[in-house]
Amino acid sequence: MKKRDFLKIKPASQKDMDTIAEFIRSSATWYEPFLEEKDLKEHYVDDEWKEENYKKRDFYIGKTENEESVGTISLQFFDDVTYLGYIYLHTDHVGKGFGHKLMDHAKDVSLENGQKEMVLIAHPKAQWAIKAYEKYGFERYLTDREKIVSWKDGLLETYYEEGFHLYRYPLSA
Repeated sequence: MKKRDFLKIKPASQKDMDTIAEFIRSSATWYEPFLEEKDLKEHYVDDEWKEENYKKRDFYIGKTENEESVGTISLQFFDDVTYLGYIYLHTDHVGKGFGHKLMDHAKDVSLENGQKEMVLIAHPKAQWAIKAYEKYGFERYLTDREKIVSWKDGLLETYYEEGFHLYRYPLSA
């Protein structure tokens, strides 16, 4: 295994939230051309965001062999569905396979928790993200706002960002 292929993934601590916020902010400008202004706060995250989200999500952080933090993924478990809320790499580490490894970790944790599927929402103009999700095996499931926010009794209503689509990945042991 080449050093660049190595990724140690561990649960994030409260202290890691500064680094996780940096990952998210590192690509925020990529979203500016097509996101609604009200949704940019989910990309230009602040201290309040760090505190609130650490309490409600299970964040994991990926580190290279030399302990360099390169990316994060967050999981939330709802009945038989795992919601992947934040899958971010620092922009210096995009395209190195680390995102795939983070999604593998999410899949493993989801299966351990008896989940039946993983879901995420993504903007169709975020082609860099869509390409990675589809390559992994996620399929676009819903595109209509009303259908997404009412799916599974409104499970994703508070997470929805304008124009985003719902993607699903079925899990099987």
